[in-house]
Amino acid sequence: MRALARIVAGRRTKWVVVVAWIVAAAVLAPLGAKLGDVTDNRTETFLPPEAESTEVLRLEEQRFPGGETVGGLVVYRREGGLTAADRGRIARDAQRLDRALPLVGRPVVPFTKGSPRALVSPRGDVAYTVISLPDDNERLGEWGADAREIARTGGGVDVYVTGALGFNADFTEVFESLDTKVLSVTVVLVLVLLGLIYRSPLIALIPLVVVGFAYSIAQGFVYLYGQAGNTVSENGASILVVLMFGVGTDYCLLLVSRYREELRRFPDKHDAMGRAMRRAGPAILASGLTVALTMLVLLLADVGSTHSLGPVSAIGVGVALAAGLTLLPALLTIAGRRGFWPRRRIVEPVADATGAERVGLWRRLGERVLRRPSGALAVTVAAFALAALGLLAYREDYSIGSAFKEQTESVSGFEVMQGAFPPGALAPTTVLVDGGPGPPDPAAVAGVQQALRTVSGVAAVTPAGRSADGRIVRLSVVFRDDPFASASLERVERMRARARGVTPRGHRVLVGDGSAVQADFNAVAARDLRIIVPLALLVIFAILAVLLQALVAPVALIASVVLSFLGTLGLSIVCFRFVLGDAGVDNSLPTYAFIFLTALGIDYTIFLMSRVREEARRLGTREGTLVAIAATGPVITSAGIILAGTFAVLMTLPITFVFDLGFMVAAGILLDTFVVRTIMVPAIIELLGDRAWWPSSATGGARALHEAGAPEADQAEEAA
Repeated sequence: MRALARIVAGRRTKWVVVVAWIVAAAVLAPLGAKLGDVTDNRTETFLPPEAESTEVLRLEEQRFPGGETVGGLVVYRREGGLTAADRGRIARDAQRLDRALPLVGRPVVPFTKGSPRALVSPRGDVAYTVISLPDDNERLGEWGADAREIARTGGGVDVYVTGALGFNADFTEVFESLDTKVLSVTVVLVLVLLGLIYRSPLIALIPLVVVGFAYSIAQGFVYLYGQAGNTVSENGASILVVLMFGVGTDYCLLLVSRYREELRRFPDKHDAMGRAMRRAGPAILASGLTVALTMLVLLLADVGSTHSLGPVSAIGVGVALAAGLTLLPALLTIAGRRGFWPRRRIVEPVADATGAERVGLWRRLGERVLRRPSGALAVTVAAFALAALGLLAYREDYSIGSAFKEQTESVSGFEVMQGAFPPGALAPTTVLVDGGPGPPDPAAVAGVQQALRTVSGVAAVTPAGRSADGRIVRLSVVFRDDPFASASLERVERMRARARGVTPRGHRVLVGDGSAVQADFNAVAARDLRIIVPLALLVIFAILAVLLQALVAPVALIASVVLSFLGTLGLSIVCFRFVLGDAGVDNSLPTYAFIFLTALGIDYTIFLMSRVREEARRLGTREGTLVAIAATGPVITSAGIILAGTFAVLMTLPITFVFDLGFMVAAGILLDTFVVRTIMVPAIIELLGDRAWWPSSATGGARALHEAGAPEADQAEEAA
């Protein structure tokens, strides 16, 4: 850290650092602008290769005419019944759709010769046309918008484009301006909060400039990662904005706070920054490595969207860390004391600049906690345990109506169909009967159909085509209820068991598409959570053990993180279910929330405990804890508010999963900031005393800590 400090705070080399970042941005920012070209949200990228649903998608792509397709439904409704003129319009719309869109096969149109009677409601007031298109991730949203333009509502008829095509169109519309919206709101929020914290325009702007450079460069690296054949989901690319501005600003706050302290001790701004880097640098480095390595644990996930989030987030955090340790100190050194205008007096050198040890709000709060540590710990543990009881209300839900926080055309169309047809028609489940080396036995196909009809909740089983080589027969299964409700997902395994029970030797049956995709996703996501949680905790423990040169303290600190997560998850579930009225949550939400809350929450533990460790070397554990609380209290509070605010930006988006993630992470960060780091951790350290540092001692420490601020090094430096 000393060598790096000499470069970024050097009288000439600081300018070289700034120029290097400008060059990097000039090269990589144009690539980042093309990130949307490599994002992929296809179904097969979300599931592992061995999932049965993935095998169905693969066979449909390779063996059926038109390959893998996406279905669209154009729903027509007229109160009192569809008229003859309406029937003519439906037929004309189908012809126009066939001409304008690259349909796979011909549209299946109601009221035409040979069309299924099931396309028209019993009362004759609702009917729908079925179309199929290639599963082209980049074009589906555009095709859905075109379909809506062709089949407009008018003449007394309500028209809705729904099904997978309609949902893709709605998601595309949301994500189209998502990055711009999230980036704009995040920048404004961070700028306002930094302005309120520092009340110095330049110091408020510098962190934004640093994170802005880092974000544009990280986007370029993520683009190259996707261009190399790796999956990058739109969710991951959007979360990258929030994550980088959150953690990047945190690193800036920590260094700015320490730089301000050191400016009061050193007349020369270069010396002040050099010392600030040696003191705060190891904590920033440990924090960034913790977040990046914890995110990389997601590479072990089998769910594609979770797996891809790991490296994307790690790239973003790594670049933000590099910017925080190089570009930020260079810019702060260039600005010097003038950067704190109009409050320059707060950084003027003084004879006794022990600002961190002065009696203030945070010192008094720390003394109150340390006066009764057992009571403080008991109250906080009880509060989190009580909140964790909310997990008893945990319920998974993927119903179509709950996908968005606001009404969309695809959801409206589904609701119209729900009142007139079996809701499962919106997303039928596919069953493939594979005859192996030859065509399947007709008796075997009939037996599978009959077995599927005996499954409770199945409304219809109909033939849906044959593979190009004739060896696979495709059946379409429609459920009586919402295809993504819990009951439908549980039905998938019963269908698989019944169908295989009547399959003769030499044949095989595969169930995929529709409800089966979500059922397989659920099973894989549950497996991911069981693997990711212990490994992430192991990574965090290892970094804390190295940073603090202790084994006892890291165990206690990780216990506080786990308890905080469980309390946050329980509290959030209660809010979602009983305050917002949601039926449940996506079962991958706990995995996302755990990674973000533990990785980001541990940031504040590192900020606090690295300072406690530093001060304990010269003052002892108890006094060192009080000095650390007084010194880091303002910066941790500011950082927590900014990080929570950036994730709260996700709550402005109308997608339920993104809203839930933003709410949960924001709530958890605030609890970490104001309860865990302010009350629980100091109480734990007070109760453990010097035993917290076992197997070292209160005066022992790592070489990195010695270089960061050991008294001997500082005394030698000051004497020189």
